[in-house]
Amino acid sequence: MGGSLRVAVLGAPGVGKTAIIRQFLFGDYPERHRPTDGPRLYRPAVLLDGAVYDLSIRDGDGAPPSQNPGGPEEWPDPKDWSLQDTDAFVLVYDICSPDSFDYVKALRQRISETR
Repeated sequence: MGGSLRVAVLGAPGVGKTAIIRQFLFGDYPERHRPTDGPRLYRPAVLLDGAVYDLSIRDGDGAPPSQNPGGPEEWPDPKDWSLQDTDAFVLVYDICSPDSFDYVKALRQRISETR
């Protein structure tokens, strides 16, 4: 018997969160970047150790669809996110962007404070 798991894929805008999710779910990888229009929720079922789990994968940077954050000063504040109902986190950053790494460090701190 499986169950339900809630996973949040978090990181600064443009670091590849959706690409990682698409690779996991569909086995494809987009050739070029397309900004995600606000948070998305994927609900696949996965088989793990003979048990079926219903996943709820949250893809989004926390910004409303109308926003297109530019630099770090415009990225969503992780303090605004509700993280208590999440079972697992995937923190994504761009290895060429120290600012995106600092952003996930702030996310990790926020997760630690709320768990």
